[in-house]
Amino acid sequence: MSALTHLRAGGLSLALLIGLSAGAGLLCQGCGGSSGGGAGASSASSAAVSSAASPAATTSSAPAALPTQAPVVNAFAATGLGGVYRVVGVDPVRGPYEGQAELRWEGSDYAFVREIEYTSYRHQGRPLSLVWTGRGQDQPGGGVELSLSLRRMGFAAEAEGIPTARSAADGQPMRVVGRFAPQASAGLQGSYQGQGAPFTDPAEDWTYLRGPGAGPIWALERTLEPSHSAPSRTTKFLLFALFHDFHRTAWIAPYAGRADFQAAVHSFAHDTTDFALHRARPDLLRVIDALTDELNLHEAKVKADAFGKTLALKASEADADVPARFLEPAAGCLVERTSAGGVEDANDGNLWTGAYCYAQALRYATTQEPDARDNMLRTARALDTMMRISGRGDEFARTIRSAGQRPLGTKWQPGRGQFAHLEWKIGGNNDMWKGLLLGGLALLEGPGQALRQDYGSALASLARTHDVTKGSRRVGNRLITWGTVAALTGDPQAASEYRKHARNPFQAAYDVALGGGFHYKGIADWSGTHLNIVGLTLSARLAEHNNYWLAKPISRLALQRAAASTAKIRRSLHMIVAASLAPRASLDPSDAIWALRELPQPRSRVAVGATFHDSFSASPVPSLPWKRDWTTNQGRARGIVAPPLWEEPQGAYAWKNNPFPQVVAGGVRSLDNAAGGYLLAYWFGRRYGVISPTE
Repeated sequence: MSALTHLRAGGLSLALLIGLSAGAGLLCQGCGGSSGGGAGASSASSAAVSSAASPAATTSSAPAALPTQAPVVNAFAATGLGGVYRVVGVDPVRGPYEGQAELRWEGSDYAFVREIEYTSYRHQGRPLSLVWTGRGQDQPGGGVELSLSLRRMGFAAEAEGIPTARSAADGQPMRVVGRFAPQASAGLQGSYQGQGAPFTDPAEDWTYLRGPGAGPIWALERTLEPSHSAPSRTTKFLLFALFHDFHRTAWIAPYAGRADFQAAVHSFAHDTTDFALHRARPDLLRVIDALTDELNLHEAKVKADAFGKTLALKASEADADVPARFLEPAAGCLVERTSAGGVEDANDGNLWTGAYCYAQALRYATTQEPDARDNMLRTARALDTMMRISGRGDEFARTIRSAGQRPLGTKWQPGRGQFAHLEWKIGGNNDMWKGLLLGGLALLEGPGQALRQDYGSALASLARTHDVTKGSRRVGNRLITWGTVAALTGDPQAASEYRKHARNPFQAAYDVALGGGFHYKGIADWSGTHLNIVGLTLSARLAEHNNYWLAKPISRLALQRAAASTAKIRRSLHMIVAASLAPRASLDPSDAIWALRELPQPRSRVAVGATFHDSFSASPVPSLPWKRDWTTNQGRARGIVAPPLWEEPQGAYAWKNNPFPQVVAGGVRSLDNAAGGYLLAYWFGRRYGVISPTE
């Protein structure tokens, strides 16, 4: 009798250190998820859910019919139980499924792989495929026993709209055993037993198809790539001595004895598993070596929304989403959205509005689309308002909003005169200044001729009196500010100021040496690296707009150095800008483009639970150590491995975040933000031919 009739219902640099002291997974080959080469990989009898699907393949959600094959007589006599099998089974909860399984003899036992797809079950309208891997042992009298370890959770501890929440107990996998007996027709039949819900104890029949190919039918494609060399004995001694109090905190001490903590090498996870499959079938959800519950299904959706859509499609969706949901109706600046759809002020609204404004200028230069022009002009006017609304030369707005919607409190001021319908937030600073300069660059390179003179005049008025351009630390700001004013207005005095600062040898040396930000043995000013690449972008473009021969080679060299020095810490915007404005053979933007593939659209809303896994280790160095609060601020404690971008919380802006997960993580972020970081990187690459329109 078939095993399907026996279903049982189940529940579903040292100077820095001296100065300081004085003051989640999955692994594979190729990008298709399958390394199976040779006759086995190319055979017409491959299962429809094979992860080696070509990006050019059909995007139909329905699984292709599995091949039929006459029974192979006495196959086991020659090969043991090793081989590739057709799988047909039934899940007591989700119904029938089909796919393939493989047993590969590896000297003492079998490597086991099984990939199936449900034939009728859908999760939120999307088809579902499962991959399990494990080991198999021959059994006395024939048959095989399979041993699997299925994760109860992946990277998410919580997700918006899902009641499930993980705990430390979910970091321990569920052991599953499969027992299969041989059948006369060169097949196997059996079932799997887990340890209760949500596992559902499916039963299935296997029909022998062929011997194993050169590689497995599916493999994990996840590697760890170190972001720096191992510290020398002296460097490690100094690091560990400097941060010994950090190591003794309650949130770091449990990790201090781990080998990876002691090695002190920070790595980035690079995961290409099932990329080609998701591009071929963008609606497919795939759960890998994990139990099937709502939160793991949501993780599968986030990954599919990252890999399944082309970069162009993600940009198109984001370009439609931003003006519809994230532009303040009266003010025209970027805002945040609550889960219920309400509007909240973006604390760094000036900077994010400037980045989005410039992204739309790049988009318009690339496509000539009218809505790109409209978005750019609308946000440029908002930035112009932020410069003028205070009525003072020593103050500009951090952001603006419609008047009368919320209490003013201590940080908001009412607009006056022509701005009486608005309110403005105090605290315009160096970071927000970069937003104003990006708006000026957008007007130079987009359809903003009518606004250029007034915008440049407002910028010049602030530059003469505001602290953001004063002092020895602000030489770089003076360079890019007067360069922007000169290009917008044609003012010869501004042009003279620009050339004076461009000739400053100390500023040139700084830009070339440290202009892209620094990274040393896991220590970096992550947000500062974004401000640095914005500054270098402005320097390079303004050298062209002002046609100053001396500034051009310096800015190109600074961009090249910045991209090369930050490549291993995946500052992707650095690489895309450098490859666009200062290309050279040694600059390879492929990983930066891959980072755009990792960003999901729509953006995900999850809380990360990396620390629940036994594989997690903390970093021995605190984040932002110059804050000197590492013994009291748990937020300074971070992991030592940075995950792919779809496994990170999606913060306000993609390129400013610390990529390493927090040891003491919070809940799901209550606010949603525009995909402005993605759009800036994408349209920069498109404008200069670094990213193909078909990518």
